[in-house]
Amino acid sequence: MTSKNTLIIGTRGSALALAQADMVRAVLALRYPELEVRREIIHTTGDRRTDVPLADVARVSGVVDKGIFIKELESALQEGRIDVAVHSLKDVPSELAPGFTLAAVLPRASVEDVLITKEPDWNGTGTLATGSVRRRLMARTYWGSGLRFEDLRGNVPTRLAKLVEHPGWDAVILAKAGLERLGLYAAETVVEGRKLYMRPLPVEAFIPAVGQGIVGMECRSSDKETADILEGINDPPARACALAERTFLVLLGASCSTPVGVHACLEGNELVLRASYYAPGREEPFSTVVRGDGKDPAALGRLAFERLGAG
Repeated sequence: MTSKNTLIIGTRGSALALAQADMVRAVLALRYPELEVRREIIHTTGDRRTDVPLADVARVSGVVDKGIFIKELESALQEGRIDVAVHSLKDVPSELAPGFTLAAVLPRASVEDVLITKEPDWNGTGTLATGSVRRRLMARTYWGSGLRFEDLRGNVPTRLAKLVEHPGWDAVILAKAGLERLGLYAAETVVEGRKLYMRPLPVEAFIPAVGQGIVGMECRSSDKETADILEGINDPPARACALAERTFLVLLGASCSTPVGVHACLEGNELVLRASYYAPGREEPFSTVVRGDGKDPAALGRLAFERLGAG
């Protein structure tokens, strides 16, 4: 039980962000039926600046790291307008600003990237649209140098529509978790009258972004009551994986434009972490796979960093 009667959760305004906020609200309602949960939509720098590539938004906006998607939410937390900020964890900087804490995460959804094409047998030649530097480099490694790239921004439905609208585009890559949460994932689908084909990409080749598939909940470090409430809905396995991945990212000193993939998963009591990093000027990534005690995820993140030779 909690003495708090109302909890205000802040979220971005995209369809996916709203769906994730509603997931949090539903879990809170089950765990704390007496608690009133309200939702407040907050527009972030990353939502507004769709005029430049994703990797350049922080630089042109003067926002540190991936704070482009959370800065305004943290401001609302600091001002007390909201109690909880709900994020796609892959949008959250590897180190939070002082005064904030990642209080809980929901169970992890699918981690795969999904290839979406106009033709069912697309073989990796032509034009692939993506705003992710990580996906571009992994695609080049996977399919070879015959690929051309176009920048792609916008929410999930917008990205699908852009694939249909651009006659010179052959494919896009999106996260499976987002497609599933919006009810859009299918082997075959129709968008604006055009049939599209979806297939998951192998995690070994397209290592996900840190935190991909995880919904995270941030609150003020000083707000112990809210932190305790969120602890009641926290998923320990997902949190352990997130901690291992984020520890690696901190040690690497990565920013939003760093082409790095990190994926941790539990196999029994053992935690397995796979990491791949493209250093400047290199066409092939540094890669490693490490295993360790699931009770010490931060140690596994440090081990992966040491094994990768990035230090």
